[in-house]
Amino acid sequence: MVLQGPWNPGVAGRSTWPQGILTLADEARFGGYEEALAFFGGEQWRETPRRGDPPQLVFNYARALIRKTASYVFPAPVGISVVPEDESPDVANRAERRLIALRDALDLTRLDLALTLDSAVLGDAAMKVTWDHEASQPRVVPVDPGTLVARWAPDNSRAVEAMTQGYALTGQEIGRLFPSSSESLDAGRRYPVIEEWTPARWRVLVAGQVVRDGPNPYGWIPYIVVANDPRPVSFWGTSDLDDLMDVCRELNRRMTVLSHVLELSGAPIAVLENVDGSEGIRVGPGAKWELPEGSRAYLLDLLQGGGAEIHLRYIDVLFRVLHDLSETPRTAFGDSGRNLSGAALEVEIQPLVQKVGRKRRMWDGVFVTRNAMLLDLLERFGGEDLGGLRRTETMWPPVLPSDATSAVRNAVSLVRGGIQSRRSAMASLGENDPDAELARIQEEVMPDRLATPSPRA
Repeated sequence: MVLQGPWNPGVAGRSTWPQGILTLADEARFGGYEEALAFFGGEQWRETPRRGDPPQLVFNYARALIRKTASYVFPAPVGISVVPEDESPDVANRAERRLIALRDALDLTRLDLALTLDSAVLGDAAMKVTWDHEASQPRVVPVDPGTLVARWAPDNSRAVEAMTQGYALTGQEIGRLFPSSSESLDAGRRYPVIEEWTPARWRVLVAGQVVRDGPNPYGWIPYIVVANDPRPVSFWGTSDLDDLMDVCRELNRRMTVLSHVLELSGAPIAVLENVDGSEGIRVGPGAKWELPEGSRAYLLDLLQGGGAEIHLRYIDVLFRVLHDLSETPRTAFGDSGRNLSGAALEVEIQPLVQKVGRKRRMWDGVFVTRNAMLLDLLERFGGEDLGGLRRTETMWPPVLPSDATSAVRNAVSLVRGGIQSRRSAMASLGENDPDAELARIQEEVMPDRLATPSPRA
């Protein structure tokens, strides 16, 4: 069983990492994760409110935009197709059905949606693929990227040579995993745990002491990092919030100012001119003031001269910038504000379609790697004969809503024209197990054919 647990900065800090593992770049990355997560959670003001300042309003459009994009990336479960290669199609179909069953049993659809949110917010997400001996099946669990340190080849940032994870467990939890190492540990105290993985070895340290050092049982590093829009020379990704933070903060400030102006306009300020003091002047219904000769009183109208319109126009510009930077047009929320044709709507939402395409290309690589790991675990530890197949393809649902009737009509035309197979047509229409469905169709058709007499009879 592989150690799992949350990272505890108070227990495992820089001094507890093995020397030469944690770098200044890693510490800066961890700090960026904390800042991005706090911003996503609503901590979007840099200024500390002073006494008497109006409440600092937060309109968390950044969170709404990121969630909206994630829902377009994964509007429905993705399909899996195993490439037969030299094996028979029956073996590939069996491997495909096994992967689909694992996807549903491990609830990977929900996990993938959560990880795409994490990668958009933090810039990175991660998961760990291992074998669960108790359940006799693979295990896929999320991992906090703030607990990972990677080392890659000097000439290839995508070729990971080692991965180290640091987290904390109680003495009792460590005793369940490593009984021989728990004799001197306090059951209720938390201890730092370091896992070091290379393709050849797996090493575990508890409170600086080596408790496991031996061959890697898998032959590959069991971590998969989902890097969001990484630079070509970088292993780690970038957060979608980087471009949105400034405009969101400015939007919060302008909305707070406008809210304060409207509040003061509802309870206008009385201005007194040529008055030395305010003794005897009381504010209330029916109050009368006796002012000295040559003085005057009037109400300050903060909305005079279209002041509110200036704020509203500026806020409208901020919204436009926000949608442009996030590549998520207002149309994605179901409101274009205009009567547009279907083609015009597709053109207007094209920036989001292109953004979703970039993220799906990133996930294509993730799915290929994860499926290969799952198939390897099923053969190596589960004893299943899958013919050594490892290569898979991802079948994505359409980004935009489509006309199901039109899609079926097109698929039927392609099949009749000999351009596409029935199996491929069913997969494109969202059928998770085309082979099983085709078998059921055959079972229904054959009795009908046998019962129908031939023309010669």
